[in-house]
Order: sequence, then C-alpha cells, then structure tokens
Amino acid sequence: MRRIIRAGIVLLLLPASAIAATVLALTDRLTPRRFHLGLQTRMMRRWFRCLAWTFGLRIRVVGTPHVEPVLVACNHQSWLDIVVLGATVPGAFVSKAEIASWPMLGFFARSGGRTLFISRGQMRSFQAFGGELIGRLEDGERVIFFPEGTVNDASEPMRFKPRLFAAALATGCVVQPVALAYVGGDGAAFATMNQTQPFVPHMLRFWTARRTEVVIEFTPVIEAKGDDPRFLAQEARRRVVESLIKLSHGD
Repeated sequence: MRRIIRAGIVLLLLPASAIAATVLALTDRLTPRRFHLGLQTRMMRRWFRCLAWTFGLRIRVVGTPHVEPVLVACNHQSWLDIVVLGATVPGAFVSKAEIASWPMLGFFARSGGRTLFISRGQMRSFQAFGGELIGRLEDGERVIFFPEGTVNDASEPMRFKPRLFAAALATGCVVQPVALAYVGGDGAAFATMNQTQPFVPHMLRFWTARRTEVVIEFTPVIEAKGDDPRFLAQEARRRVVESLIKLSHGD
C-alpha cells in the first residue's frame, strides 16, 4: 500500500512540476528578477519537501545555515542528498551534467533554472565553469556543491577537490562545510550508494523503505583568505569528517 501511495504522489508531482516550470518561465520574462527568484526559491523548496516526505525522510538540522552569499560544501553519499539539502535550505546546486536526464530530479533541476550543470571536461578546468559560479555568488546566492565530485558510500568522505573553492576566493564569500548522515530507520542501510550504482535501480530499492532518519549539520564558516583553494578544501573536509564522527556516535 505504501508503494502505491508513493507512486500516486510521484505521478501527481510530474504534472505539477511541468506547471511550476511554466510559471517560472513566465515570471522570468514578465516580472522583476527579485520577484522571480523569490518565487523560484519557495516553489523548489516546497517541491523538495514534498519529495522528502514521499520517500520517508525525517530530517534533523544541527547548527545554523549561514546567510547568503555562501558556498556550501557537503559530503556526498546519495542522490537523496539533493532532496535533503533542497528541503532544508534554499540554494543553487552544482550538479554533474548527467543529472539533467534523471527522472524527477533532472526535470525540475532543468526547469527550475537554479542548477549549475558541470560537464566532466569542465570539472578539470575552473576557467570553463567558474565565471557562472562566481556570478551566482556575486548576485548574493547560496551555492551548494559536493566537492568529492561523486557519490561515496564509505564512512569517510573522499578528498575534497579544490577547484570550485576558487570561487569563494574570487568573491570573498565564506565557505560553510556541511555534514550529512543517514543515521536511523530501515532506509538508512541502503540510502547511500557508490558511483557504480545507477540511479533508477537505487531509487526503486529505496522506494521500499518506510522511514529514514537524516542528520545534517551546518558547521561554522571558513573565511576565504589567501589565494590557495587547497586550504579551503582541506579545512572543509576536516570539519565534515569531525562532524560525521560525532554524528556516528549519536551526538
């Protein structure tokens, strides 16, 4: 019965997403930019919250999200991370280009207009992508990215790649490391995934979970100083690891 109800909600979300995308396209053309961005933020956050409820995610927030502009660096364990973060704070995501073709998440990421898609080639070059990222930060947005560059189901995050941290140095905005952990419920055992697992099979497996408890901790910000993004990447990862250890002990 639970799966049938969830399927019904998802089927309702698809046309609702199409309508929302049309409304956003019209407001983008016909209304002031501030009004459009405000409407876009509210609609996307409600959409993510609806998805979180549909998938049985119960989110507990620790710490305080920093006000915009801020570059948020989070560990990456699953496609569910996007849902959790999107339901918790407004912001523009940096996502790999493949997500644009994913069911549900991909459609709204494309239509919502706030996602920054980055190709594999651009991952190797900040110059090819950094201008748009810097522009979002200079416009006063919260930009959320996963500096590992891929999902990782290990207990400890992989190395944080320093390239995109250069945007914080270029704009002088702070970096806020964020730790995200799936800590309880029957879904926690298979919420995480690795880069070899396709999205759809993982989503269908997670579909059977009744409840998954998630903790997301917003750690203190790091001031962007100097000219070496490697320091920001290393310090952000250190804080995320410390937070994950604490969360694993139930603190």
